[in-house]
Amino acid sequence: MKEAKILILLILFVGANSRLYTEENSVIFLRSVDSTTLEPSKSEEFYSSEVIANIFEGLVRFKKGTLEIEPCLATRWETRNNHTEWLFYLREGVRFHNNRLLDSDAVVSVFKKTLGKENPGSKRQWFFFPYIEHVEAVGKYVFKITLKKPYAPLLPALTDSAALIVAPESYQEDGSFNPLGTGPFKFKSWDKGNALIIERNSEYWDENARLSKVTFKVVQNPATRTLNLRNGNADLLRINSAVEYEELLGRKDIIIKNDLTPDVHYLAFNTRKYPLSEVDVRKAFAHLINKQGLIKHVFQTMAVPAVTPIPPSLFGFNKSIKDYRFDIPKARELMKKAGLESGFSVTLFIAAKNVGHQRIANIITNNAKYLNVRIKQIKLPFAELVKRCDKGEHDMVLLGWVGPPDPDFFLYPLFTMKPGNKNRAFYLNRQLSTLLEKAKVTLNPEKRLQYYWQAQEMIHEDLPWIPLFHQESLVAYRNSLENLVINPNTYIEFKYLRKNN
Repeated sequence: MKEAKILILLILFVGANSRLYTEENSVIFLRSVDSTTLEPSKSEEFYSSEVIANIFEGLVRFKKGTLEIEPCLATRWETRNNHTEWLFYLREGVRFHNNRLLDSDAVVSVFKKTLGKENPGSKRQWFFFPYIEHVEAVGKYVFKITLKKPYAPLLPALTDSAALIVAPESYQEDGSFNPLGTGPFKFKSWDKGNALIIERNSEYWDENARLSKVTFKVVQNPATRTLNLRNGNADLLRINSAVEYEELLGRKDIIIKNDLTPDVHYLAFNTRKYPLSEVDVRKAFAHLINKQGLIKHVFQTMAVPAVTPIPPSLFGFNKSIKDYRFDIPKARELMKKAGLESGFSVTLFIAAKNVGHQRIANIITNNAKYLNVRIKQIKLPFAELVKRCDKGEHDMVLLGWVGPPDPDFFLYPLFTMKPGNKNRAFYLNRQLSTLLEKAKVTLNPEKRLQYYWQAQEMIHEDLPWIPLFHQESLVAYRNSLENLVINPNTYIEFKYLRKNN
């Protein structure tokens, strides 16, 4: 009887939401979580940035389907004085969504507001752009960034949402933000918690988008999301679990696109709190986790084990590091060495509604019993989880990280205590910080590689957190859609998408 009631409820839900059917040449993209902001400099999470990336553009972008950086709002650039001065030549004739002309004054205005030292727009800029000393217009379509020292990953950093170009008029006198960019789509409306709509920018400087409109629709229940896609009530969604993958696999009317993303999911220890401040305790946890088994159980073929924080596809990955093996007797031996064979109690923070992380948390909680460790899971909305982790309220936390494809963005913000960084382990290692500072300013690729290899060895030995897995980005979509492109920052570039009605 219970199964029947559930089925009836689902049918009623879909029937009540028949208005989800897409209009001609528009698509509905289902997702589990709403955006929190459309202001690029304040975007701290994926669900905001994936919308922002279709409204705004940067000076540079990734060439379609590659990690290669190509011109975007800047047609070219040149460096001077040992790469401490960067001249960017802007594309002429580009207009913002409010019809304002893109010129160097507009760009400098935004850079000073969000990236310059005068008034940092958010903490995110502090680790993506740490060395900006001055920005200035040197011509109507030429502007200059002056750095305090060379910064090797500047161009990859400029692909991040933190550096997207915003019309100065977006910043309202009352403190509100009106999302005005130069991108292929314009902001139309936002019913928070329900639907966010962007529409085609018919005055776009590049090739116009084929779609007239994209609706980012929030549907929290994964079964309801897949049902709406199967029934044609929506056009595409991200697959977040193996259950969803199995439900959609093999259907002739649905295509699944997969890309290994530059991300890492991890279990962080608050190293300020005893007994997680003890490295032997942290290593005991490492020997408790069977990553291959965990991934097979939770994600099947949708992820690969992580050995270091840097994804294996990126420059800087240290392939010589051997992972901690699954070994419960070894874990018990380490606990005894730490004088904690009787165990202890800790909290584990996880994001509510994240099915994959919840199942991982359950596995870790059950395995911890072998060490007499009692884990209390605390499930929180993502925004609240981040705030409480910033305050150091957690003992352990399950989180993920996506960054531009450069090793700096997978080590420096996550393992140093510089302002604005996302060091959820509160890990302080001055030798490591010095090494990572050197790597940022080293322009020689071979020397830079040596620094990152050494940094990963230090992290692996001290283990402030355990790298768990790198997850594939899987998008399921109706076969009426063509040319789905996911860029290296894992955002769908809707300007390329076509719909055959």
